[in-house]
Amino acid sequence: MSALRRVGVWGGLDAALHIHVPPSASRLHLDEIAALGRSPETRRTDKTFWAEPGRPRVHWQRANAASTRTARSWADDWLADPMSALRQAVLCLDDEHAIAAIDSALRKKVVHAHNLESLFRSLPRRLQRLRVELDPAADSGPESIVRVRMRRAGFVVEPQVSIPGSSDLDLLINGVVGLDIDSRAWHTGEEQISWDYGKTLQSFAFGRPTLRILPHHIFDMWPSTLAAISRAVSDMEELHRLRGMNRNRSTG
Repeated sequence: MSALRRVGVWGGLDAALHIHVPPSASRLHLDEIAALGRSPETRRTDKTFWAEPGRPRVHWQRANAASTRTARSWADDWLADPMSALRQAVLCLDDEHAIAAIDSALRKKVVHAHNLESLFRSLPRRLQRLRVELDPAADSGPESIVRVRMRRAGFVVEPQVSIPGSSDLDLLINGVVGLDIDSRAWHTGEEQISWDYGKTLQSFAFGRPTLRILPHHIFDMWPSTLAAISRAVSDMEELHRLRGMNRNRSTG
């Protein structure tokens, strides 16, 4: 997971350093690297996700014969190749973070669609079901996770839906309510904040009111976040139903 984060791929929320070693590895001197990691002066963001100091997590794994190496990002011998890193991340993470990791790797072109067959062939049977939930249109790990949660809750979710005169909505729920997932890394500064407010206004003008949420709404307070989204969707669907009834009366 640490190797994935190095090239901007989602690797979950675990802040520890993850090390991939062959099954025969021994004398790893883990205590010597426990003090290494992010310095207090380096602020963590979704662009600088350095590992925290502390004992690393070690994964003993055979080399993946189907792995592919790209000279641009994976030439160093100490850095796990993308397929091995992604396979280990999927094994280590829970379902929604594993889906987000694969989405992100596809989006960043660290792996490609034709690599998925070999990836899933190397995974246990219990993880095969994740393949139908992949969608590399997701712009971020949190966006993938929200999409998975909402679909599993029974909603119809469309990613990256256009709003005329503005940028795409991250997600459109049941065709009636937009959802944008913000982060401090990408949504700070006067110009960006002004754009975000304008996008929200434009979504209302276009008839698709939009909610904006932050990562802590996803990872720290999801039940209340889901309740708010569900209420907004229910209200908009009721409004559409009533407007449809009124149109039918006026034309009848």
